[in-house]
Amino acid sequence: YGTDKVEIEIVALGFGIGVLKLDSPMATRVAETIKNGVGVHACQVTMGRQKLEKADMLPDIGYVPAGLGQIIKRQKEGWNYISG
Repeated sequence: YGTDKVEIEIVALGFGIGVLKLDSPMATRVAETIKNGVGVHACQVTMGRQKLEKADMLPDIGYVPAGLGQIIKRQKEGWNYISG
């Protein structure tokens, strides 16, 4: 496909939200991922349930109101969903 023909978006929710926290051991990899053009978003529903604020999260990430809602929206737009 080529990097200029593929758009990737990561939506972290549930237990996966920890990857996007400031103290995450994956912080460097997340920063590299964003630098490479991948959209990285945190689910605000999950953040609320875990009592997390934006100040607790890595810089440069995006936020979506509901992670599952974002996934459903993207699928309706023709995106493919890959769970990890």
